[in-house]
This record gives sequence, structure tokens and C-alpha cells, in this order.
Amino acid sequence: MARPKAYLSINFLACVVVILLSQRRLQGAAVMTCDGDGPCRCKMNDGSGVVDISTLGFQNGSARFPDVAASFDGQLYSYNPCYPMREGRCANAAACKIADDTQTVMGEQAQFTWYFTGYYPLVTYSTSDGRKTEVMFICDENITSPQLDVIGEVTPGTLSLNLWTMCACPNKCPAVMPPAPHRHDTDAPTLTTGYIVLIVFFSLFFVYFVFGSVINYCRRGTLSKEILPNYSFWSSIPSYAMDGCRCVFGCVGNKKANYDAI
Repeated sequence: MARPKAYLSINFLACVVVILLSQRRLQGAAVMTCDGDGPCRCKMNDGSGVVDISTLGFQNGSARFPDVAASFDGQLYSYNPCYPMREGRCANAAACKIADDTQTVMGEQAQFTWYFTGYYPLVTYSTSDGRKTEVMFICDENITSPQLDVIGEVTPGTLSLNLWTMCACPNKCPAVMPPAPHRHDTDAPTLTTGYIVLIVFFSLFFVYFVFGSVINYCRRGTLSKEILPNYSFWSSIPSYAMDGCRCVFGCVGNKKANYDAI
């Protein structure tokens, strides 16, 4: 028995709708990214959170994972997430290869690019001469201490690493800010409270003498030492100081001080 044309048309439209929805879903999954915000973190564009690896690396210039043997080529490699490391001739490196007492930078910390593989975030560190290191961060909330699997150079010049850690899961690890840079000698020193008090004191002292002298000059109309404010008091200070010194040294020497002048 032949099916009605209307029934066939409805089935056809339903198939078209299912296909279009499936395509849209696949396209949405294909464009999922983890947008890098520096070498220490990336943000998932689907709103699931931030992958932050700043707690995994050492900030003292050494490698968090030093001299690990690769499963593929047996060579030794060192890796430090997030922060630049130094090992032998490797400087400002993210990863370093150690072979026959020779160190080779396999990726620089400053030359990074974040990707999303569809399952896990991946960061690539590159060098100016074409070498690079690819690190896949595998999310496992049960792994509180990171575990590194060094695969090696399956493709010459490209180092492959897998790092299992809970920090590869969005919003599972807090951000750690790097230490503030040391102040250079050319930077202006910070004024302390003592400096501020001295500046205020001498500024007021200067204003007192200037304005007092101007007022006395306007009263007397002549230039002389008496235009200084409270001249008799200030001029007697040296003699008072001398008498004080005589008194102190006289007491120390068990001599009776003469206070008649005072």
C-alpha cells in the first residue's frame, strides 16, 4: 500500500531538521577553545571556567620536572610549567633537552600558544629555530600532585608531554601571581615618615623667618640684623648651648658648674 505524499513530506522535513541540528551541534563542539591569558592559564570559551597551572611550576628558575627519561627515545628532558627555567645552557626555557652534557631549549616560556584538543587543553612552546614542545594537560580531579609522562620526540624537533593534574580541570586550582620584580637602583626612593617630618619642619622654619623678617622690615624700614624675628632669643642660643656643655662636662669631671651666668 503506497504511503500518502503528505506523510512522506513530513518525514523528509523531520530528517532535514535532525540533520541541521546535528550539524549545528558538531560545529559548536568543533569551535570550543581555551583562550590563553599568558603562559599560566586559559579560559574555556563555553563558560565552564579557567584552567590555571600557575601552582604547578617553580618560580626560582629550576624545573619542576627535572631530567625525566622519555618513553619513546630514552632522552632526558626537563619541564617547568608557567615560569621560565634555567638548566645549563637552557635559559628562559619551558622545556630543555639534556643529551651528552649538552642542553638544548625545546621551547621558550614566552613563546606559548594555547589550544583545545576537544577533550583537554594543550599548550605549545616554540623556539626561534623551529623546535617546540607540546604539553597536553589531562584533567583528573583525584590527582593533587601532578604526574608527568614524557613521550619524547616522535617527530624530530617536537617534544610531546602529557601532564595529569587536577589543575587541568576548569576552576580547580587558584591563581598564583609571580613575585613582584625588584626595584631598580634608578627608581625614586620612597619617602619615609622621618623624611616627611624633616621636610615639613624646615619648610615651616623657612616660612617663619621669611615672613617674620618681612614684617619687621615693614615696621622699622631699615635692613639690620634686628629684622630677624625674635633676634635676641635666637642670638642667645649659642651662649646657652655653651653653658649647657660646660655643665655636662663639669658634672662628669666632678666639678661644680657655675650657674651665675645662667
